[in-house]
Amino acid sequence: MKLSVIILTWNSELYIKSCLDSLMDDLIESSIDFEIFVVDNGSTDKTRDILNGYNKNINVIFLNKNCGTTFSRNIALKKSVGEYILFLDSDTKIIHKKTINELILTAQNNRKFGIIAPKLILKDGTTQISFKKFPTILLKILKTIPINFIRKIAVKHESYNFSFEDKNLYKVDYCISACWLVPKEVITQVGLLDEKIFYSPEDVDFCLRIWKASYEVVWYPSVEILHYCQRVSYKNPLIAISHFWGLIYFFKKHKYYFSQSKIYKMMK
Repeated sequence: MKLSVIILTWNSELYIKSCLDSLMDDLIESSIDFEIFVVDNGSTDKTRDILNGYNKNINVIFLNKNCGTTFSRNIALKKSVGEYILFLDSDTKIIHKKTINELILTAQNNRKFGIIAPKLILKDGTTQISFKKFPTILLKILKTIPINFIRKIAVKHESYNFSFEDKNLYKVDYCISACWLVPKEVITQVGLLDEKIFYSPEDVDFCLRIWKASYEVVWYPSVEILHYCQRVSYKNPLIAISHFWGLIYFFKKHKYYFSQSKIYKMMK
C-alpha cells in the first residue's frame, strides 16, 4: 500500500516546515510507503528556500504564479501513484503519531467512504467547525446581513449538532479540504477537482460529486490534526471575489439554489 500526499503552498514560510516535519515523522513511525508532492503557487516569501531543503524527500513543483487550489492539486494528482491520496493544507500539523495510519485503516475497513476528514484543532485548542451542510443561495445571503439573530439562523441551518467529544464517525454533506484522505479509486471514478473553480468552493463541489457517485463523506473526530487556519479569503479581496463567482458556478453546475432537497434526493 502506497500513500500519495499533496500539499499546496503560497507564502507559507510560517507553517510548511512544521507541516512537513510532523508529516514525515508520522509516516516513518507508521512504516507507510509514501510519496509527497508540494506544489508552490508562486510564493514570494521564504517558502521556496525552505522547500529546496527537502528536495531529496519530496517532489516539489514550482509554479510561476498563484494558480489556485484545483489546477495546482490536479497537477500532483496526475503524477500520484498511491492507492490513497492525502490532501493536506500547509498550515496543518500532525499532533499524534500514527494519525495517518488510523485514517488509512478506517478507509480500508469501509469501501463506501469516499472522503475521511479528521477533527481539526485550532491553535487555541478549540475544535474548528470544518463540516457543514451544503450551502444555498439563501443561507449565503443571510450570513452577509449584519444582524446577529439573522446570521445565527443561517448558521443553525447549515450546522450539525454533533458532540465534539464523541469518537464516532459522522456522515456529513462536506468537510473543508484542510485534511482529506481519499482512495485513489474514488478519484478515478469521480474525476479530478473542477478547475473552473479557482479557490473555493472546490471542496463543496468535490464532496457533492462524491455523494452523487454513491460514496460517503465522513468526519472522524477520534483523529485530530492541528490547523493554524490562515483564512486566505478573508485577507485577499481578489480571492474573496473568486470565491463569490465560484459559488455562483457551483449552484449553476448542480442546478439547485434555495433548497438542498433536490440534492439530497440525488444522493439517495
